[in-house]
Amino acid sequence: MQNSNSFSSRMDLVRDVFFSPKSAFESFFQKQDLGGRDLFLIHIQLAALGIISKFVGNLIQIFVLKVTTDDEDTKITLLQGVFAVFVFYFAVIVLLRLLDSFRIYHKMRDRLKDWQGPEPHVFAISFIPFSTTAVFWFLPAPFPLLFIALGGLYSLQLSYMFLSMMRGWTSFDFLFFFMKALLFFLFLAAFPLLVYNIIRTVVF
Repeated sequence: MQNSNSFSSRMDLVRDVFFSPKSAFESFFQKQDLGGRDLFLIHIQLAALGIISKFVGNLIQIFVLKVTTDDEDTKITLLQGVFAVFVFYFAVIVLLRLLDSFRIYHKMRDRLKDWQGPEPHVFAISFIPFSTTAVFWFLPAPFPLLFIALGGLYSLQLSYMFLSMMRGWTSFDFLFFFMKALLFFLFLAAFPLLVYNIIRTVVF
């Protein structure tokens, strides 16, 4: 029964993100029926739909090619790009969790004025529309990429909407945060390479 209620709450959150974004944020932070684990499951389930959608898309393309051409051998396989789609969305999920963590801890705050601190999982909620673009991978190129772009822009707009309402962020604050996050992630990516080059220079 509890699993059924959790699933229903997750579906309600997905629906509200599209039709009533403000209510989606308010219900998540006020009711506290869902947590970070539920958001992770939402994104994973949507990414899994991408596997099914891409498989169906490959099946449709193979069928169309066999009907419209005389060539029996097609370069498209049923599993072509299927797992790459899932890996792409999973990588975005991990990036969103890191981005939310960086947003919470990237600057000092006065605990006397803000005891609870920034709200968690803002980007995880905002980017649910981005993850729902996984269902469009059955369409031929470039339509999936178009939906990804639209979903990404809408997700950014949602995150800015919440942060501007609850935290008073301006468009400059939002842009400056992403610039700092980009530098932080570039440093994380470059640090292992730096360590590797130092070890290689010393050892060899």
